[in-house]
Amino acid sequence: MKSLLIVLAILLLCNNIQAKKCRALALSGGGDKGAYEAAVFVGLVNNLPAEEVQYDVLTGVSAGSLNTLGLSAFAPEEIEEAKEFIYGLWASIPDYKAFGNWPGGILQGLFFKKGIFDLNPGRVWVADNLGDRVIKRKASFATVDANGATYKVWDYNATYDQPEDWLDSAFASSSIPAVFPHVTRGEYELVDGGVIWNIDIPSAVRRCREVVDDDEDIIIDMVLCGNHRIKEVDNLHKYSTMQHLLRGHEISSFYNGMNDYNSSLLLFPDVNFRYLIVPSESLSDSFLPLDFDQKTVDRCFEVGQKDAKNAITLGHGIYGEVALDYVEKINLGHDVWLHEMIDEKLRDLQKQPKSESK
Repeated sequence: MKSLLIVLAILLLCNNIQAKKCRALALSGGGDKGAYEAAVFVGLVNNLPAEEVQYDVLTGVSAGSLNTLGLSAFAPEEIEEAKEFIYGLWASIPDYKAFGNWPGGILQGLFFKKGIFDLNPGRVWVADNLGDRVIKRKASFATVDANGATYKVWDYNATYDQPEDWLDSAFASSSIPAVFPHVTRGEYELVDGGVIWNIDIPSAVRRCREVVDDDEDIIIDMVLCGNHRIKEVDNLHKYSTMQHLLRGHEISSFYNGMNDYNSSLLLFPDVNFRYLIVPSESLSDSFLPLDFDQKTVDRCFEVGQKDAKNAITLGHGIYGEVALDYVEKINLGHDVWLHEMIDEKLRDLQKQPKSESK
């Protein structure tokens, strides 16, 4: 009898080991569209079983780093608390300023500061919301060293304290070159990680390998928040250098993110890339990615939760397949809209017998 109990205990232990998974959430850059990522997280929490959104690892680039910072202040199982916090963080931004002008205005920023705008108001916004919360899970913030043009990722673990450079790492990752001041850290001059990669999927895989031995046990959800279509303007020739710079940043954001995702599928063939979620509709009327007003935040909340629910309804990987198909069609000059392609896929799913639907 004793031997039988030992065998059963060993079998149960083996099953637990086999069942161990590492879940990661990779969040991209996207300027003022960070609220979209927060809304997607809310949508995932509201529509999936709790254990499926208990992320062990978070990675962020630019705006995604601010969300990574906020979510990493909660343990994987604290999903409701994390949901309420991240939603509240972005809901509060109209009461703050994400950035501000220097006392001497843009000229002071251009000639006497490291960036055109001052990011200190944004630090106040995030720090006020973060308070004395501590880090409770693995988090990585992607930056670029402007000196050596190299990708620098800053890793944190669940140390249950507040690392002194935790907030700085998030804002270094958010510092669009020339627009916002870079962050000096030792020999490095750190700027927005999106300069090289707009979503840091490799770090999600790398950090998950600290948790599990087999790539097949890694599950990654990814959110891109750049506009999938850029607002057309008739008088672009009248815009300033800064406006041209920001427009170029917005144009590259979405397509670079899709390229990063496509490359990761090839680099990590055994990883389970579960949901890639991107904005199915325009998130802002502005063609500049720095519009943090209430209208933009509300729009991000609406579209983000809808897209998360649709991705879950479609099933693992399908939303990402549609997004890749959309990009290919756009590149070929086809007049297509992502939300229409998503809706068509949903209709096709409804027509399938239940036994065939995913």
